[in-house]
Amino acid sequence: MVKRALALVLIFIAFSSFLIPLSSAQGGGNEGPKYDLIIVRNDDLIDYIVALPYAKMLDVPILPVNPKELDPGTMAQLQSYSQFGWNHVLIIGDSQAVSDTVQDELLRMGFTVERIGGAVRTETAAKLALYFYPNGYDTVVVASSSDYGSALAAARWAMIYGYPLLLTQEDALSDSTASALKKLHPDLVLLMGAGMSKDVQTKIESMGYQTYWVKETLKITVPKQPKETNWVTVVAAVLLSLAVAVPVSLYYAKKKWSSNRVPIEVLTEKERIVVKAILEKGGVVKQEELPELTGYSRPTISRIIQELEKKQLIERKKVGKTFTVRLTKEIVMRE
Repeated sequence: MVKRALALVLIFIAFSSFLIPLSSAQGGGNEGPKYDLIIVRNDDLIDYIVALPYAKMLDVPILPVNPKELDPGTMAQLQSYSQFGWNHVLIIGDSQAVSDTVQDELLRMGFTVERIGGAVRTETAAKLALYFYPNGYDTVVVASSSDYGSALAAARWAMIYGYPLLLTQEDALSDSTASALKKLHPDLVLLMGAGMSKDVQTKIESMGYQTYWVKETLKITVPKQPKETNWVTVVAAVLLSLAVAVPVSLYYAKKKWSSNRVPIEVLTEKERIVVKAILEKGGVVKQEELPELTGYSRPTISRIIQELEKKQLIERKKVGKTFTVRLTKEIVMRE
């Protein structure tokens, strides 16, 4: 009889240890929603980095998914996960980052879905910080939105000390970041790593906040691996190249000529306006001039420039405290 009673007590303790984390993961109390899973796009590392401090805060995993639609394998694993009673999902990023199709698929599977995101990554980071720290915080971490290494270091710093994480453009303090700082009203702003100009620090200090720059002068070097020369291979390659040089050269010259000509019709309306503005400046322009030339805001210009870079239509080069934007391909204009 004593053994049976002892066995029942052990079963109750084991079952209770499962119920406690389950109920805490599902939320409650005065601390706001408790998410069971964070979903980010799987083709851009920055959203995953931004999510790290909040995953640590909530003690939940991050799942990177195809931003267009969920594949059958992912859907099967999500169904398995939801059977544990964990079905409150937070999507990080707007519908351009993780599509409405993905959100609809999650809803059909029985998940409760919420989304936090902005038009650009700096805005997304700002909205997350304000959502999870509605009463502000005494210290805030800021990193460049384009230097993933420093952003990753900032995310770890935020995870360890429980600080809000903000991102900014590399050449100037982003408007959404400045607005978030005013609402968080920290005593100290930590600037993390390389990738930001001094203008960012100057702007933050002009707003009345104390700053401290951690690892401002980082230098990244990639060691070169020595290679042994195989002369037999070199001679064979030279002979083979001589045998096919003319037809191969003609083929690739034609291919390169065609690949470097891009019809303007493949661009979005906003991309066309930015490209035309660059063309009017002779193919090279300072990025800071584009808002005035196009009528678009700086965050919008930053997002369009990122998309054009992905399409390999432009390249940016840092000159002093700003960036120059240069077209790398011929844009075919049709009347």
